[in-house]
Amino acid sequence: MLQSRTAALLGLASVLAVTTADATNGYMPSAFSPSSKGMAGSGQVAMPQDALTVICNPAGLHRVGERLDFGLALFSPRREYQGITPNGATGAYAPIGGGPTGTGTVESGNDYFVLPTFGFIHLLNPQSAIGVAMFGNGGMNTDYRSVDTLQNLGTYGGNNAMANPPHYSNPRDPRFGQQVPGTSLLGGGDTGTNLTQIGIVFAFSHQVLDSLTLGASFLLARQSIEVQGVGAFQGFTQTFTQSMVASGAASGTSPSNLTDRGPDSSWGYGVQLGALWDLSPEWTLGLSLRSRVYVNRFRKYSDLFAEGGDLDVPPVACVGLAWKPTKRLGLALDVQQVWYSDVAAMGNTNQLEQKCDLNAAFGPGQGSSYDPSYCLGGANGAGFGWKDMTIWKLGVQYALTDNLTLRAGYSRGNQIISAQEIAFNALAPAVIREHWALGGTYRFQKQYELIFWGIYAPQETVTGSGAFTGTQAASLSMSQYELGLSVGWLIN
Repeated sequence: MLQSRTAALLGLASVLAVTTADATNGYMPSAFSPSSKGMAGSGQVAMPQDALTVICNPAGLHRVGERLDFGLALFSPRREYQGITPNGATGAYAPIGGGPTGTGTVESGNDYFVLPTFGFIHLLNPQSAIGVAMFGNGGMNTDYRSVDTLQNLGTYGGNNAMANPPHYSNPRDPRFGQQVPGTSLLGGGDTGTNLTQIGIVFAFSHQVLDSLTLGASFLLARQSIEVQGVGAFQGFTQTFTQSMVASGAASGTSPSNLTDRGPDSSWGYGVQLGALWDLSPEWTLGLSLRSRVYVNRFRKYSDLFAEGGDLDVPPVACVGLAWKPTKRLGLALDVQQVWYSDVAAMGNTNQLEQKCDLNAAFGPGQGSSYDPSYCLGGANGAGFGWKDMTIWKLGVQYALTDNLTLRAGYSRGNQIISAQEIAFNALAPAVIREHWALGGTYRFQKQYELIFWGIYAPQETVTGSGAFTGTQAASLSMSQYELGLSVGWLIN
């Protein structure tokens, strides 16, 4: 019976997991647990209350009891950039704004997503439990129309024939302005990216002492990505620059796995460990550590992402403290650390102009150099330049009656995107730092309850000049809204 029930839930997860996104820190959801969503992500490590604790802290399974949780959320991220006019003779690489001057705002489409959640816990005995759940990472879905940009150039100037395909760009070269033989047009038109990461978690917990529970889980992950409109960067790929060096700058080869290759998917795995320790009847300490999730490379985008298309999921650690001074009142404090810099495609800074200067391969680089490992697709190739993120989460819940509990919470993290990295991050403007949340649980029958929540992330903006934007300032902005409802079935 348990086998068939678990298999059915896994099948349901694969059907529902069409697209994922969530109120995010970087691209990590602010919370997985529906109860914790109402407290801005706090409580999911040390105050387990629903079956989604399978994802947050595997040590919490048997404390929740045998139950099934299934819910839907409506998530709305609002993304935009304030662009600048084309940079240099090619008119490429900087985010090109809208309006007659190129400095206007360009807004992303794809503003609404419907997101499923589910988790299931089965008690083996009073001390042990197993569980399965689905989670998703996302929020990197952008869609910028070229018609909204200056002269229909596209976000990175991909519709400019001087940039895409590459032209000889050294003014001292008599071929300056001519198209490099052997190259072709790549990825003009609309620009955007769509990254989804789906994880299925299988967890086990055991109470080793009256006050101490340990847990472990295995994560099976599937991720997919699609990127459009970055063809203007083909002159900064390993494929193109090395072909030019090999031919003595006589001809080049356009990369075949840079942009507009359609969706690509891969599979991966990781592990997670957790612990819950009752310090006293009122205080509980929770710990959780998830490894890096190792995922196969994206072959269709091996010319774009560092290390030949490698895009693993970064490791995450959480510490939580829960305090229940009365039967009805609970407070939670969580600290979460995400090591984005551990994944080259996420953490590598953009040094294409400084260290992937093809002209420097044939003569003085005027302060720049040519090292193919720093070109797109190389081990040190430009990523999003994301810093590691530390998020502090504080929440409170109060049981007004035996059937109704209300929640509120706030979280804040550091900014992971610097002004220097604005150009590439127009694809994924993950600048959000704060979340405000309200929620609650209503038990309408002995075995059933509704968990509801709302999350608001106020608009955050990063402004400045950086790689490919010259001395002119560009900006990225995002705000987020989420409303959700989950049904819990308390089986025992």
